[in-house]
Order: sequence, then C-alpha cells, then structure tokens
Amino acid sequence: MKKALLKNSFKEIKTSYKRFISILLIALLGVGFFAGLRASSPDMVDTIDKYYKEQNVYDIQIMSTLGLTDSDVEAISEIEDVENVYGTYSEDILIKTDNKELVSKVLTVDDVNKPRLIEGNMPANSNECVVEKTFLTSTGKNIGDTITLEANDENEIIKELNLKIVGIVESPLYISRERGTTSLGTGSINNYIYISRDNIESEIYTEIYITLKESNKYTTGSNRYEDYVEEVKDKIEGIKEEREQARYDELIGEANEEIAKAEDEFNTQKADGEKQIAEAETKLQDGKNQLTDAENEIKTNETSANKQFAEAEKKISNAKVEVQENEDKLEEQKQSVTAKLSEAEEQKTELNANLQTIDTTLTRT
Repeated sequence: MKKALLKNSFKEIKTSYKRFISILLIALLGVGFFAGLRASSPDMVDTIDKYYKEQNVYDIQIMSTLGLTDSDVEAISEIEDVENVYGTYSEDILIKTDNKELVSKVLTVDDVNKPRLIEGNMPANSNECVVEKTFLTSTGKNIGDTITLEANDENEIIKELNLKIVGIVESPLYISRERGTTSLGTGSINNYIYISRDNIESEIYTEIYITLKESNKYTTGSNRYEDYVEEVKDKIEGIKEEREQARYDELIGEANEEIAKAEDEFNTQKADGEKQIAEAETKLQDGKNQLTDAENEIKTNETSANKQFAEAEKKISNAKVEVQENEDKLEEQKQSVTAKLSEAEEQKTELNANLQTIDTTLTRT
C-alpha cells in the first residue's frame, strides 16, 4: 500500500513538477522569512537593550506640575533599589529662522539619557548647543552657525538664548520620528536641541530620571524588567503624597513670604501715602483759608472802594453843581460888570460932553 502511494506521489510530481517546485519554493521562502523574524526579533531587543544601557537611559521618569526639587531627589534616593536619581531640565521653545517657525524640545546634557555624538563636539559653554540632523536639514543651518531661541515667560530658566551649533547628536529619548506635542506653534514638536547645564539658572527641575540597581540584569522591555520597574514605582508611589504635600507647603510658604513682603511694602507705602495725603490736605486747607481771607479782603476792599467811589462821585457831583453855580455867578458878574462898564462909558461920554461945554464956556468968557 505504501509503495503504491509513493509510486503514485512520484508520478504526480513528475507529471506536474513545475507546480511542485513552485510550491516547494514558496514553502521554503515562508519558512526562511519566519526563521528570519524569529531570529531578528531577539537581535533587535538585544540591540536596543545594549544601546539603552550604553546611553544610561532612565528606568523611571517623574514629572510634576509644581516642579521638582533637591529635596525630592534626596527622598527618592533613599528608596530601596534606586541606584541614581537625576534632576534635569527641558523646555519647549520657538525658533525662527528664515521666516520659518519651529518648535524645539530643549534638553540638558546630563549623565542620564546621554545623547550619542554623530559629528562635531558636545557643548562646552553656556552659549553652545548640539542639534539633531533633521534640524539642520529643515533650517538650512550648519555646524558653526548661530540660532536664537525666542524669549517668553515659559523659558526664563534659560540664560543664554543665542546659541552656536557645535555638533550633531542622536537622542535615546527619541527613537521614532515622533517628537511629541506642545502648546506652542502648531502643537507639534519638530526637533530637539541639547544645551549645557551651565545655561540653566533654575533650582526647580522639570523632570527626575531614575536608574535602578538591578535593571542591568534584565533585558529592557522584558516582562521581568517591567515587573521589577513596577515594584520600585509602587515604592515611589508610597512617598508621593508626602512629597506633594511638602512641595505644596514649600510653595505656600514662599507665597506667604511674598505676600508678607508685599503687605509690608503696601503698609509702608500706605503710611507714606496717608502722610502725603494729610500734608496735602493741610496745604489744601491752608490754601482754602488763604483764599477765604483773600476773598474777604477783596470784599472788604471792594466795599471800601465802592464807598470811596460813591463819596468821590458825590463830591464830583457837588463840585459840578458848585462849578455850575460859580459859572452862573460869574456870568451874572460879567453881565453886571458889562452893564456898569456901559453905564460908566455913558457917564464918561456925558462927562466929556460936559467938559467940552465947560471948555467952550470958559473960552468965550
């Protein structure tokens, strides 16, 4: 029976060998592809695990809307299985070049999440930076060129905004092309930039990165690694409320101090203001009193002047009457004198006539 089956099978293969070879090649290709996937997956995991360990990528990241302090770093350092705790800074910031606006994630060069240098040098001064390759491609910049970060209320932690590009790096935090979202610009982060810690003037960290003591024993991303990280996360969660309350109390304390200073300054200014107001009111009242005295004096002087004017007018009126009377008297006297002169003239004429008569009489005699 078996011989007949084999004989029939070979006969079928012989009569349709092309189809058989095609099926065989397809099967071999599928098996090879599957074997390649099975082999490449562990290799990829080992590669990323090696890369993460070489760049000292964090095991746990902590962020807070209120910021993080050295006290938080110290408290986390005391937790079991925590090896190193790094307080770091990052900020989303606008950069304008050649009428193009980009949003960059600005990071600091630290001992954790270390960027890999591709070309050039790492920043040695506060006015230097390194960028990713796509930044140079999108902006047309080169190593040695200068870029300017846009100043705003959110990036006050960065001291030097004019930065010289000194190198190109790859960040272990951004394996894919996705750079995350932001509240600036179009809402998407376009690239990342690394600056020196010397260019930061804040004591409040934006993130805390943690590396664990036993994490190097496990492959990154494996179940055992994830379980180990979760165990330590639970321990960190145990001090979360305590640290949040401490940070809240710290901020409230700082706010209360600022309020107290503001109140003291306000009270001082208020007292000075009230003193100035009182002095101004005194001066104002003195001015009012002087004005009242002046008005009274003016009224008094006006009454006196009016009285004097009335008396003067009366005197003038009386003088006018007297002048008129005198003028009338003078006219009467003129008329009287004129009449007397006429009478005297008549008498003179009559006398002259009498004298002539007498002279004539005497002459005849």
